[in-house]
Amino acid sequence: MEGVTATADLSSRYGRRSSHASPQPSGRRRMSRPAIIATVVGLAAASGVAAWYGLAPGPTPDGTKDVSYEVVDSTLTRATIAVQPDDARDIVCAVRAVSVHDAVVGYTEIDVPADPAADSSTPHVVTTDITTTQLAASGHHESCWYADDPQI
Repeated sequence: MEGVTATADLSSRYGRRSSHASPQPSGRRRMSRPAIIATVVGLAAASGVAAWYGLAPGPTPDGTKDVSYEVVDSTLTRATIAVQPDDARDIVCAVRAVSVHDAVVGYTEIDVPADPAADSSTPHVVTTDITTTQLAASGHHESCWYADDPQI
């Protein structure tokens, strides 16, 4: 090992590339122009669909709240709810009475007509009687929907 330098020893052991050699490929292929265009078009279409669903009007009315309930007796419960009326579409709300075991013991639907002069800060308050099969523990709205939307 006389006359061998550390640099020469490492070069022979691990190999050395000359400084003018082209770099080795990294294993990643470059995307072709049609693939790049297809990817951009696909992302634009997905963004458009997401924006459509994000900005489209909701399928159900917003802002319905329970105000109060009164259990009159074992056959009747009275519930009061506040509904934000729509300016163009009628709203239907399902109101139910439930027992202490959370079983539905009464159910009714109420209609809230469209109001072109509706003010978003003033909800429409509706009180309804719910006929019950046994003593209820509470009464509240279950859900609301637009009357022109089909319910399944």
